[in-house]
Amino acid sequence: MALSAAAVVTSLFVYFRPFTTTDVWIAAKNLYSYVDEQITDIQERRRERLKKKEEQLAAAKRAELMEKQEELSPPSETVPYIDRSANMGEADSINAEPVFIPQEDAVFIFMLDTALGPMLYYSQGDTRWKDYLYGGLDPMSSYGCGPVCVAMIINSFSSSRVTPIDMADWSAANGNYARHSGSYHSLIPDSLTAFGLNVESVADRSVENAENLLRTGHILVALMGKGSLTDNGHFIIIANLNDRGNVYIADPANYENCTKEWDLQLLMDELKGSYDSGAPLWAVSVPETDAAEPE
Repeated sequence: MALSAAAVVTSLFVYFRPFTTTDVWIAAKNLYSYVDEQITDIQERRRERLKKKEEQLAAAKRAELMEKQEELSPPSETVPYIDRSANMGEADSINAEPVFIPQEDAVFIFMLDTALGPMLYYSQGDTRWKDYLYGGLDPMSSYGCGPVCVAMIINSFSSSRVTPIDMADWSAANGNYARHSGSYHSLIPDSLTAFGLNVESVADRSVENAENLLRTGHILVALMGKGSLTDNGHFIIIANLNDRGNVYIADPANYENCTKEWDLQLLMDELKGSYDSGAPLWAVSVPETDAAEPE
């Protein structure tokens, strides 16, 4: 096509008037612009085809994961509660590196008692989403503690039914995904507020204040810091207070930690020393207008 255009231009110049240097320059410039536009158009169409193909592959993968998740999810009335013990949790048991039931295809389906009521437990190691790539890059099994924590809370205490995959996608779409680092701390207030829950930063991180919050209809999202508990930042949920003054937690990376009692002072001492977006401790409650009427 480009050669044909060049031949036409050349013929017209030869037929009607003699060539000049200016004529040649203008013809060459016009030809270059035409060819450049054609190449750019071809490249753009190719990029669009590749993008569409990538989107189709991602959608197919997501549909496959969601179908698998639905197949493995039993009716809510059959979900058992976690069997808790009086064993005390130890400082080195909480870690951002996940600890899963030693089997290849583990599906975690348990309920936990919390200060807000029953909560469905989600694990980063659940076969339904452990290999899902958070932000398109990072596996949920290693980087998904943030989306998994907020998914537990939103799914159980808001009007929306969500999974860790849903909240990983929500996080990435709303600027809360941190590449190769998990989640920005803003994920906690941003996501829970967006789904209609009350979220407050807890400035008074004393044991007394934490106990009072747990007694007055709050659960706590805690960002654990580098120290005796974890080598990296890690989100957990402090679920409720028991009669012995200890607490139960929901640890998305370690199911066994959910079965033990924890010294609240230990947890407060090991909070991460980060203070952006309300970190390292948030109190979550259900708006009064949305609270369930007592039977």
